[in-house]
Amino acid sequence: MFALHAAGAGAGGVASLSEFRGWRMSITASLKICCTTLCICVALSRQDSPSQSTGDTAQDEQSAQPLGQARVSQYEAQKLLTRRVLPHYPQEAREKHVQGDVVLKLTISPEGNVRDVSLVSGDPLLAPAAIGAVKLWKYRPFMSNGQAIGIETQAVVNFKLETPEDPGQVSSPDVLPAAGSGIAGEAPSNIPGGLTGGEVSAIIGSQPATVPKVAMPQRVRVSQGVSAGLLVRKVNPEYPEEARRGRVQGMVLLHVLISKEGDIAKVEVVSGDPLLAPEAIRVVKQWKYKPYLLNGNPVEVDTQILINFTLSGS
Repeated sequence: MFALHAAGAGAGGVASLSEFRGWRMSITASLKICCTTLCICVALSRQDSPSQSTGDTAQDEQSAQPLGQARVSQYEAQKLLTRRVLPHYPQEAREKHVQGDVVLKLTISPEGNVRDVSLVSGDPLLAPAAIGAVKLWKYRPFMSNGQAIGIETQAVVNFKLETPEDPGQVSSPDVLPAAGSGIAGEAPSNIPGGLTGGEVSAIIGSQPATVPKVAMPQRVRVSQGVSAGLLVRKVNPEYPEEARRGRVQGMVLLHVLISKEGDIAKVEVVSGDPLLAPEAIRVVKQWKYKPYLLNGNPVEVDTQILINFTLSGS
């Protein structure tokens, strides 16, 4: 019986050991699965982490970058303009009958001050006056994402010589309507802004300034066709002998000033051959005109005359 008991005990022991080994294998397999799952989760976490870090870094760098300047159109800039100053019409440009547009590039600070002005196009006789005036312009701050930033834009200042209907003015049509352009050389004391010396400022959003009536001009500039209609005496030139021998011919363009009485007060050569110009000046000084009337009053006339020298048989 002892032998059988021993054998039975041995058989039972063997069964218990086999069962223990099965449990151990099951536990080992479970641990391996858990470890594998944990490794996969860690790997995925590491893959996501750099991406998120990179995104955060890029966002931080973007938010850290300065806003810089924005480039806006003239139309958008005009909405921000609060003060415009008109320049004097340069005397030299007026005497030489220079007129036209001056286009300027502006850099405006976040506070709305004109920080830099450079010439894009325009006559050199007009540009300095335009630049000097535009530097005094004032703008409202340009806002981007709730912050004021600087802007780049353009402005146009138009210089126009006087005519019988228009006594001469300087304007900037891209910025303000003609009602605010004013007259060059006039400095009404009731214009706001405290500017003097012909610098007329227009304040947008405030009570419109009352510009006094412009005084009657003492001189007007007219075309050759208009002045020809006033001519009452014309002296034709003689062909200069030296020019005839040299077969020189062509046109002489003269700039003349006609007095209120219709006499030639001043003659200057604009273009033409030196052999022909003296004779053209000599005869034109003898011409006589009817007085030019503006609103019933005689005024001086600024105009041009063209004399054509043509050889016979040419």
